[in-house]
Amino acid sequence: MRGRLVILLSILSIFGILFMLNYTTPLEAGVFGILIFFIMVFMFFFGVMFEVVKIIQRMSGDLRGKKNVEVGKRTYMYATIAAFGPIMLLVIRTFSSVNLFTFMLVLLFVFLSCFLVYKRA
Repeated sequence: MRGRLVILLSILSIFGILFMLNYTTPLEAGVFGILIFFIMVFMFFFGVMFEVVKIIQRMSGDLRGKKNVEVGKRTYMYATIAAFGPIMLLVIRTFSSVNLFTFMLVLLFVFLSCFLVYKRA
């Protein structure tokens, strides 16, 4: 049930993003509108990463022999970390240009965060 809700919110957020990009400007939206935009971008990427993590877990056989609740929590944690990567790239792009070094730093942050979840959860 929660997985379907994540997908539904992801689809609704992409429609919200398209609406904001077509009918408003950052000056019209203001600070609160920009915050809503970033939240919707995060929700979209969270839904995408949630499905990607579930597919990877199925392929690796991580679902066998473990409690379903534990795997579900770990899936949400991995998806949250992976969805924050594109948000970091958008924020970096806002302040400066994204080059290979900054991209690799974001990948390193995501990898280390996922490694922490793997060790702790």
